Amino acid sequence: MSDPPAKSRVQPDAESPVSLPDELITEVLSFADAKTLMQMRCVSKFWNSIVADPKFVKLHFKRSARNPHLALFLSKSHLDGDNNVVPFSVSRLVENPLITLPNNPYYRLRDKECRFVIGSCNGWLCLLGYSCLSEYRQIWFRFWNPATGKMSQKLGYMWDHMLGLYTHFKFAFGYDNSSETYKIVMSILDEAANRTNVRVLSVGDNVWRAIQSFPAVSLPFRYTNPGVNDGVCLNGSLNWLALRRSFLSDGAYGWKSVDVKQFVIISLDLGTETYRRTHFVIWKMEEFGVEESWTRLLRISYQDLQSMHHDIVDLQYSQWLPLHLSDHANTLILANKQESQAILYNLRDNRAVRTRITDEIQWFCAKVHIESLFSDILELQALQP
Repeated sequence: MSDPPAKSRVQPDAESPVSLPDELITEVLSFADAKTLMQMRCVSKFWNSIVADPKFVKLHFKRSARNPHLALFLSKSHLDGDNNVVPFSVSRLVENPLITLPNNPYYRLRDKECRFVIGSCNGWLCLLGYSCLSEYRQIWFRFWNPATGKMSQKLGYMWDHMLGLYTHFKFAFGYDNSSETYKIVMSILDEAANRTNVRVLSVGDNVWRAIQSFPAVSLPFRYTNPGVNDGVCLNGSLNWLALRRSFLSDGAYGWKSVDVKQFVIISLDLGTETYRRTHFVIWKMEEFGVEESWTRLLRISYQDLQSMHHDIVDLQYSQWLPLHLSDHANTLILANKQESQAILYNLRDNRAVRTRITDEIQWFCAKVHIESLFSDILELQALQP
């Protein structure tokens, strides 16, 4: 008589699969960078559904805002039609000023008509493009999310004389928190009237509206990349370094009579579409909700700007753009377009460290960039509570 077959059973020391709650998986994934998450979509249908979920997209964006990047736009040669985008962690740059850029950037813009980057908001890059037709240019804009690869349709069409784009039109890109709307601001230089007219396009209605003319002369108007005037977007406003009075009638020689007291920062509230003058001052609320707890965290005088150059005339060629202030307000990062480098300025010991780029590569633009998984330019509005 044969023995009965033995019952299969799990050995006491056998490893059993670990099952994690869906909520925990979602929480862990929300801390990953956008590039990794886009690759993780292939792991399973479940993970793909997590990455595509609107609530997860919003959660991930809030987490990404804690780790901002500098988006470096570069090209290996003027003949290379592809523009490459390299997101570089701000924290890494602060810890180690030596920059090594990859030979094959993960993000590549293949639209050869997109010539310039206007700005960055919520993971979206605002691109300016144009097509040459006879004696005119057809100017338009597109929005691109490098992390998702999503590209919007062309919008904001306008026409310009062939020689006008480089002299008379400048653009900036921002986000109006009050109406939850992306906006493009166009500055139009009218030298005859000694005035800068301003128009605004709200993404969604695709109509250029005239607002109050610019109350000063923005410094980068003549000396930045064509079409870009480097208005810095902050808390629903666009901000420019400007002069209180015009020097256009004097040309370049007018700079000799410029005094540092004439410098001012012009802030355009994107909600009310009105201006105000301010100094470069950063305030911090020590206790949330308590108005009396506001303390002045940082103030940079315009004399400091002058001290970076031999004389005031050099300021007309100055391209130092503040990009980022560290969490503890210890380090300020500034970019310089002419010298293709960044400076890390330590506010405590008044020490500046210049970055170095080891690869043979041309870095022609840098913007503060927060990665996101948004796939539609109007998606952020839909996610608001």
